Amino acid sequence: MRALFVCSFLVSAAAQSFDTFESKVRPVLAQQCFGCHGPKLQSPMAGLRVDSREGLLKGGDHGPAIVPGSPAGSRLIQAVKGQTIQMPPTARLQPEQIAALEKWIAEGAPWPKESTPSPQVSEAKRTDHWAFRPITRQTGPIEAHVAKLSPEADPRTLLRRLSFDLTGLPPDTGANASYAETVDRLLQSPHFGERWARYWLDLARFSDAGFNNIRFPYSHAYRDWLIGAINQDMPFPEFVHQQLAADRIPGNARGNLAALGFLAIGFDPHRPNGIPEKIDDRIDVVTRGFLGLTVACARCHDHKYDPIPTADYYGLYGVFLNTADDVEPPALQTATTPLDSFFLPRISHRLRQLQDFKRERIQALREDARRPEMLAKYIDAAREGKEFTGPQLENLAKERNLELYILKRFRDGHPDPASVPLEDFAYVQTEGDYNTSNNLLWEYKRVLQDYAVRGGAPRALAVSEAAEKKPTYILTRGNWNDPGAQVEPHFPAVLGGGPLSEGSGRLELARRITATDLAFKVFVNRVWQRLFGEGIVRSPSDFGLRGDPPTHPELLDYLAGRFKQHGSLKTLIREIVMSKVYRQSSAATPDDPENRQLARQSRRRLDFEALRDSILAASGALEAKVGGPSFSLSSIPAGPRRTLYAFVERERAQALLKAFNYADPEQHTPQRYLTTIPQQALFLLNSPFLAEQAGRLSGESIDGLYRRILGRPPSISERKTATGFLQSYRPAAAARAESSWQYGTAAIDPEGTRVLAFTPFRYFNDGVWQHASLLPDAASGSASLAAGGGAPGDGYAHAVARRWTAPASTRIRISGTLTLPLDQFEIRFGFTNGIRGTIVSSRHGRLGQWELVPPENAATKEGSRKAVTDIAEIEVQPGDTIDFIVDSRNDYESDNFTWSPVITGDGSRRWSAATDFRGPEIPTLNATAALAQVLFLTNEFAHID
Repeated sequence: MRALFVCSFLVSAAAQSFDTFESKVRPVLAQQCFGCHGPKLQSPMAGLRVDSREGLLKGGDHGPAIVPGSPAGSRLIQAVKGQTIQMPPTARLQPEQIAALEKWIAEGAPWPKESTPSPQVSEAKRTDHWAFRPITRQTGPIEAHVAKLSPEADPRTLLRRLSFDLTGLPPDTGANASYAETVDRLLQSPHFGERWARYWLDLARFSDAGFNNIRFPYSHAYRDWLIGAINQDMPFPEFVHQQLAADRIPGNARGNLAALGFLAIGFDPHRPNGIPEKIDDRIDVVTRGFLGLTVACARCHDHKYDPIPTADYYGLYGVFLNTADDVEPPALQTATTPLDSFFLPRISHRLRQLQDFKRERIQALREDARRPEMLAKYIDAAREGKEFTGPQLENLAKERNLELYILKRFRDGHPDPASVPLEDFAYVQTEGDYNTSNNLLWEYKRVLQDYAVRGGAPRALAVSEAAEKKPTYILTRGNWNDPGAQVEPHFPAVLGGGPLSEGSGRLELARRITATDLAFKVFVNRVWQRLFGEGIVRSPSDFGLRGDPPTHPELLDYLAGRFKQHGSLKTLIREIVMSKVYRQSSAATPDDPENRQLARQSRRRLDFEALRDSILAASGALEAKVGGPSFSLSSIPAGPRRTLYAFVERERAQALLKAFNYADPEQHTPQRYLTTIPQQALFLLNSPFLAEQAGRLSGESIDGLYRRILGRPPSISERKTATGFLQSYRPAAAARAESSWQYGTAAIDPEGTRVLAFTPFRYFNDGVWQHASLLPDAASGSASLAAGGGAPGDGYAHAVARRWTAPASTRIRISGTLTLPLDQFEIRFGFTNGIRGTIVSSRHGRLGQWELVPPENAATKEGSRKAVTDIAEIEVQPGDTIDFIVDSRNDYESDNFTWSPVITGDGSRRWSAATDFRGPEIPTLNATAALAQVLFLTNEFAHID
């Protein structure tokens, strides 16, 4: 059995490596390397071919290009990092592209064999595969399709199972209702939508931040729409249509535009060579998510297993090529808010700056291309490259230092090839243009994000129709510079085919998906998987020939047929959980350890969200509010909201989430593979989060702890053991002395002479004190303090203050330097009007004040961005305070500062803001809290059954 497990694991790992190669490695090689080292060149540069593993291993004039298992020792990695000769010669790969190459080489550089489908897999079998057949009518009930059943589980187990499966929360053990009444109550709970939305977010590769960890403004709008749609039991066809084409549905409610986050929250590069990656990401999430087909495998060649030719891939490519991202998120309501007068002009100004910059630069690029000497160069190159392939023309453009986009227009006979439309700016931008436009875009998004989180009118991350429909070509080997035959947008032929010609084709695509029986099979299988741990088809996003066949095909057809009739998720779940199959005991059956016969219920462990939510619920800290912006998981004290609302970054996943097998936000995740690793136990033993929640139970009795944490009273032996533990427990000694420093915000008068109020920060997150677990705070904005500096909040009511309290009578001296570090973009585009620093003594009043303002523009040195803040000796008495205050001069953008003053007293006394800086002390647990922590660590708490 162990050998079988290892074998299956290795096969799965190899398949995953091949998928990674096809989606992330081969496209980079095709787009960036084939032009000089590809299959169409008789004499590749330096004798190196990169279109096969053998070519890379053989290498060229300088030896092997890759050393499998050793990225650092591979010349390919050295070249793309610029450690040897720089490759590509005229550009640099993106960090994520280099990381994909390194990971691939570290895994041994797996390269799938170039072959046609195996002769054993005939074309007839490929097209007559079980997944492509219509649903066959089957009779019920569910248990009629299972040969043997175990006895029903006990009522307590069933209640716990139901509660976690339907709401993700511990059961209400005080409720007195029948099983059917409990099912109906849980289905109507607002927490039902939260639980089942989390499952779909895994499939939708949801995250709050994308490229370069820049936040998606209004990412929470998609999550909130999803919760609402599930709670309202939106019919499945509409559920699909809204997420693909809400903007195209006639008479649709504006609130449904938020559903387009399914497409918008994904891979978001800002370079033209990233467009194929973005489209590939959308094809993958749509086809695997709704149809259970790995259509993205046909990007560079016909699918090696399933009847999906490359032409069908590019039939869908055309749909998303003509789908534009909305730079300005559309409003979901017409309501106004008190923030509008401040934020809306600022948002419009930042967006206008971006658009104006692009217009100015594209005009300059047009004029440069029209200079006689440049026109002559383009004409000569166009004549020479008239019969060139895409990669050859790309090489010619690099050699002549010409813009490839304009050269193509010349060659293809455009009457004015330099008249580049504004929407195609990305194709002609320089590296400097790219950096500047990105910084302008990110600043616009930051202001928009602030408005969204702080209570602005709701908007949606959405997509829309492209301004001008572009033709679609099959990209040879996935290389966007090597277009082949033109194709019209169409649906995959194996599922019925048909043109997708209305606009981008998204609404037609959505309707064709829900017209297939396959979409219903895939969805009911996902629901079954969530309720039983494994699907009837155990490869839930691969219903193709390489996927697993259904263990109970008649049951799959029965459920899919019923679901196709009513389209109701709640009805589907109710039928399943009311069945005898679901209500079985989970006692192991040795003759079927993988439970493929469904002769028992699977024993399942709580996922991370349910585990954390259960801890919060047991401690009494859980906040029941549904919807809204995200919070930080790492803050102290812990955010009391459900883990569904935790902030997730695509490019920097938290170690905590990784340890608990969280879904990878970079890609569609059909199922989580649960593991048991030391980091999980270490988190529960040492985390401030668990200590905080256990501390909230310090006043409970033994019976109270067992009932709140495990949902039952202790047994006689458990009570005896717990009593002994409480009697023998010795808490640890207090860890440290009280600090002289406090951190918070200060309300000050406009002149900065007095502190009207001081409010200590509540949260400590990643080395920063702040008012919210995740900035910006709704009231104070970006107000925060770290060891070396911080950022002020809004206006004079939320200046940031580092307060020192004198512990004794002494004479002190203050030294330090206040700095406003600005980059060229912040200066050039006026992202800030500067800051003001003030030192105020409770005894002596204002001791000093300094204004730091940026230069008027990047070309001048006018302005001061650094000030020495030394104060000569003053006398202080015990309890006197010295406040080091920074305010935003009534404009909060780009006001991050550095200031870590030092106070020197008589003798050797010294207080350093940087050295003394620290977060909150983790409270020492008393005996009862320690017992609560022990119960949180038990398997009984961590498992559903």
